[in-house]
Amino acid sequence: MADRPIIFSAPMIRALLAGRKTQTRRLAKVQIYDHVNPRFSQLRAHREGGGWRIYGSEPASDPFKVPYAVGDRLYVREAWAPLDALTHSDPGAQALADRGFYRADGSTVDGEISRWRPSIHMPRRASRLTLLVTDVRVERLQDISEGDAAAEGVELESADPPFHYVPGIWPHSITAVGVEEPGGRHAARSFAKLWGHINGPESWLVNPWVVVVGFSVHARNIDQLEPIAEAAE
Repeated sequence: MADRPIIFSAPMIRALLAGRKTQTRRLAKVQIYDHVNPRFSQLRAHREGGGWRIYGSEPASDPFKVPYAVGDRLYVREAWAPLDALTHSDPGAQALADRGFYRADGSTVDGEISRWRPSIHMPRRASRLTLLVTDVRVERLQDISEGDAAAEGVELESADPPFHYVPGIWPHSITAVGVEEPGGRHAARSFAKLWGHINGPESWLVNPWVVVVGFSVHARNIDQLEPIAEAAE
């Protein structure tokens, strides 16, 4: 078990806060052997020793590690500003802020912040969200199920019929496995749209190996978790 930082964009921060997001997918650092067809459908990831390895009928990659394990605590980094970033003194705004201001909130002080700081520079003490890792596995990106895609944080629009979408990314259509499909009617299609928006238009078609991390969300700083756990026992 380890404490590690993890970065999320503003839409995903809002999904975490709303309780919609309990999974994330990150690219696995694995290279399939040159003589193996990377599109071979029977390739699967298996645990091996303290890591993972891709197999078909025989090994298809070297063993590799993933940076997450069940029991890890992940403190979330996001775009933020310290308390002294207000361009004018506002006791009311200061009173509402605990560790700083967070851009994902879209608060009324947004235009009054002198400079937002990028998520990668957020210190541990300023983090307001902690994720407790409950599941780790390795799979191909396109193997995502409808349930898992919904757990990635796509929203469900209460239309008739209802459809999933990603805030800020309107699902007109997506390209999935080389076929143009109407987007938005299924969570997996909306997730494909999101992945392409973040990683590039062809990234879904490449169908890379990803590390799937499942977690519970705690709206507290990582260093506040242990006292809370003890109080609950």
